[in-house]
Amino acid sequence: MNLLFRLLAIILGTFFRPRLGLLETSRISLRVWPLDLDFNWHMTNSRYPAVMDLGRVDWLLRSGTWRHVRQAGMNAVLGGCMVRYRRSLAPFERFTLTSRLLGWDKHWFYFEQLMTSRNGTACLAIQRAGFTQAGRLVPAAMLAAQLAPGTAAPPLPGWLSEWLAAESAFAQSAAM
Repeated sequence: MNLLFRLLAIILGTFFRPRLGLLETSRISLRVWPLDLDFNWHMTNSRYPAVMDLGRVDWLLRSGTWRHVRQAGMNAVLGGCMVRYRRSLAPFERFTLTSRLLGWDKHWFYFEQLMTSRNGTACLAIQRAGFTQAGRLVPAAMLAAQLAPGTAAPPLPGWLSEWLAAESAFAQSAAM
């Protein structure tokens, strides 16, 4: 893994940072390093989703979700992602990655992630994530009730249903 040292820093950092509630936001500060660059001398667009994995790891660890799912023999899976690139991140530029759980439905958890620097938003993404156990997707509503008893699923943004419809249509066209 080419982000191994950053991953280790995230994991070690969780011991010194406060825990997060299920609906709280993770914020981590990062920097663009030379191995993150493409031929245009800015962060390559393939690096953004890889760095976003680090934000979800931070959220999973600090929210206590990772411990719970691993004890239950579950694995995390990403079921879909939409990324919007807004502006470039330059070499050695500092940026903040925020990761938050927007909510969940019967099957999936929905995460929003933003990369921002002093120049504004560089990238934003929405991910559909879940957890599997014995090869089957664990119902998100059931898992959320275990993680944060009494916490109701927040209403999901209206545009999310449009993305899910587009995802479904895309999956059907790819299956043909």
